[in-house]
Amino acid sequence: MKIFYYLLALSLSLFAERPNVLIIGIDDLRTELNCYGATHIHSPNIDRLASEGTLFERAYCQYAICGPSRSSMFTGLRPDTVKAYNNKTHFRDTQPNAISLAQHFKNNGYATYGFGKVLHNTHRDERSWTEPQHYLIEKQYASSEFEGKTAGIDGIHTTNGLIPLYEGPDVPDDAYRDGVGNQAAISKLKAATDSRQPFLLFMGYHKPHTPFNAPKKYWDLYDRESLPLAANPFSPQGSPDYASSPWRYVRSFKGIPKEGPMPGDLARETRHAYFACVSYIDSLIGDLLNALDASGERDNTIIALWSDHGYQLGDHGMWCKHTNFETSTRIPFIIIDPRSQKPGQRSNARVELIDMYPTLADMAGLPLPKNLDGKSLKPLIKDAQAWDDKQTVAYSQFRRGGKHGFSVRTENFRYTEWRDANKGSVDAQELYDHRSDPSENINVANAPGLQFELLYAQQRLHELWPLK
Repeated sequence: MKIFYYLLALSLSLFAERPNVLIIGIDDLRTELNCYGATHIHSPNIDRLASEGTLFERAYCQYAICGPSRSSMFTGLRPDTVKAYNNKTHFRDTQPNAISLAQHFKNNGYATYGFGKVLHNTHRDERSWTEPQHYLIEKQYASSEFEGKTAGIDGIHTTNGLIPLYEGPDVPDDAYRDGVGNQAAISKLKAATDSRQPFLLFMGYHKPHTPFNAPKKYWDLYDRESLPLAANPFSPQGSPDYASSPWRYVRSFKGIPKEGPMPGDLARETRHAYFACVSYIDSLIGDLLNALDASGERDNTIIALWSDHGYQLGDHGMWCKHTNFETSTRIPFIIIDPRSQKPGQRSNARVELIDMYPTLADMAGLPLPKNLDGKSLKPLIKDAQAWDDKQTVAYSQFRRGGKHGFSVRTENFRYTEWRDANKGSVDAQELYDHRSDPSENINVANAPGLQFELLYAQQRLHELWPLK
């Protein structure tokens, strides 16, 4: 009996020494945030996290749509390993024995809780959680006219023509599902911190994904007429047609033109709606952080904030993700280690979303699974200059019809290689010089003065995707 109590006391002591983990996932969030230099955006709580942790200036997703990106994030595996290239594929369909991020923590003594959008919408993974994941598909609209309506998901968009792309009624935060999920997460956080068992809590927000619905008070934070429009509402010069997305999801909603440019007033109003959603989620994050502060566990909780991909708000004439361009693949990524002696630091290293899994496990002192494609960023959390960021690269990809687009982001360039899906031959190349063209408006793959840069980018891309 004495041995039992000794072992129990020892296990509780070990639990107490382990940090908790709070993961904050945000859908469709581009890096247009105050902490990333967009001073017109009201994001004080995300800015607060940036001031307390390490902000990654050049973080990238692996696939710019929800399902594949989240499958890679959750498994630490690249899309080519997971074999998830669309929103229908669950990672368990292709990798049934994969150990997910949350499952790894659960297997190592953590209580794990999931709220909101973790994987793609209705996808679940029972092995990952101590309790069933909390998820609502309802409460997407709050106005009396459209209350109870839901936007089409997973390619089913026929009902969207009857509902607006956005609304801003004067309602409380919990009138929408993100607010409901946030309150559920806060309740669980309070219960979890009362236990001596370390926890991993995953809060996944749907906004600012369409429909761009948010309470009126967040719309009121912005002067619509002063909001900037996309400076490049046109396709990049010299890019192949299939580099741009034909995705028409936004255009499936009521009142949105099916083809052609978005009229200026409508474009500005749509951007206003998106920014209101960003501020809405930022406020919910503030409530979650306040609850963590009140629990007394803030100093023992690692926090990771990320988005599954970026989003084009008229950039290159598109209102979607679904590309290899910087606006689709670059993501906000912030990690806070309460034990860090260097809060508010910024890293220019190219890092990837698949790095989050090994990073959090490493920071928590857990053994790293051997098969992960990502790498631990713990050295950069300790010192943002720990790596030679000039040599780091990040990879993304996107499949479109019979074309596979493979992309690498180096220090100064983005190189994308489009290959025939059947033959493997290179059909087109894109090279964008971020020193002079950060918006990727001119394809310089054939520019005579950039042969060395092109060859270097090719070499780095072929390290991951060799030519057959």
